[in-house]
Order: sequence, then C-alpha cells, then structure tokens
Amino acid sequence: MKLVLFDIDGTLLRVTQTGGQIVRDVLGKVIGRPIVTDGVRFSGRTDYPIIREVMIASGLGAEEAETILPDVIAAYEEQALNILSDGRVSLLPGAGQLVAALANRDDAVLGLLTGNIESLAYAKLRACSIEHHFAFGAFGSDREDRYELPAIAVDRAFEHTGRSFEGKDVVIIGDTEHDILCGRSLGVYAVGVATGHFDRAFLATHDPDLLLDDLNDADSIINSIFSA
Repeated sequence: MKLVLFDIDGTLLRVTQTGGQIVRDVLGKVIGRPIVTDGVRFSGRTDYPIIREVMIASGLGAEEAETILPDVIAAYEEQALNILSDGRVSLLPGAGQLVAALANRDDAVLGLLTGNIESLAYAKLRACSIEHHFAFGAFGSDREDRYELPAIAVDRAFEHTGRSFEGKDVVIIGDTEHDILCGRSLGVYAVGVATGHFDRAFLATHDPDLLLDDLNDADSIINSIFSA
C-alpha cells in the first residue's frame, strides 16, 4: 500500500492570479503602504512565513507584523477564495488522469502536502473537480515549517485508514526542491516534476527518486512508484 502525497500549486494546477499578486493586493489594503516582494521566495513555502516576510520587507517591524498577521491571513484567505470562485484555476498536463488512476487503485491512498492554508487548498481542488480524491492532508495552516508537514500527513493517513506508512511506501510529488527534501528524514520516495517555476536541471541537483517533465503518462509514473 502506498501513501501518495501531492503538492498543489505548480504540481497539480495553476492559478491565473498568483499567490504573490494576491498577497500584494491584500497587504496594500491592510497596511496602507507600498508592498515589497523583491527577494521573497514564494514557491515551496507555507503561507504564514511568506506573508510575514513580505510585511517586514515592506517596512513593518517584526512585532507589528506578528500582531496584525491574523487579520492579514483572514483578508488573504477571503480574497483568494473570491478569486478561486471565478474559474481562474486550471489543471496541469496529466494531473487529473494521474490522480484518477491512483484513486481507482486499492493499493493507493491519496493525500495532500501543501503550503496552502487548508481552506484554500480545497477551494483550488474544487475548482478543478478533484477535491473528492483527497480526504486529508497536511497544510500550511498546520505548521509554518514545510519540513514538519510530512510527519503530520503520515499521522493523518493512519487516522484515516488505520494503516501505518513509512519509508518508500510514502510518496511525495511536487515541483520544488522543498517537496523533494522535506520527507528525506522519513526516507520517503520523492518525485520532482518540472511543471512549476523550476526546471528539470535545477530539480535534479536535489536527487529526487523520480524526476519528471510533467505528469503525463500515468501508467509509467505509477509503475515507477510501485516498484520502489
């Protein structure tokens, strides 16, 4: 039995208006000053530290940023949900077919591993009509440190299925180096896919167990996962 954990943005789907654009719009309204995102890394991180870092880069002190962070997160969530309801989400090549093929197997359990706040994660999946395949996951609203999320996902898989998953029976599929590295301490099978902001050559430097250009050819991907 395999536990297959999917990242969302850049792996399963793409949103027309990026998280960075939403953060800039929301923060501009909340803190009333020009927003600086230069040098802030968005990909592969959870939402909370990204937003905190943008506030500090835009001139807020660390204490002030921490004080207003809950209000900013709430405004970010509200605006993002409005955008997602406008049909600005599209599946990436092969993603829908791979998810469906895995969901139809008796020896696979699907979950999420994403920096998204949980409500936004499921809103994005609903926009692509694949949310019903993912009963649980680990989210940016669970922990700020993405490297703590795999263990949470494994625990939730046990709660959901009554099965324990470890080592290469846990598969993480994502488009950044953090997706490749975050489960290494657990010995997971890491799949890097070059459908996000990082190309195949960059992802290869982090030694994923499987490196893909995209999620097309579900049969080949599944064979690789289950042969590990």
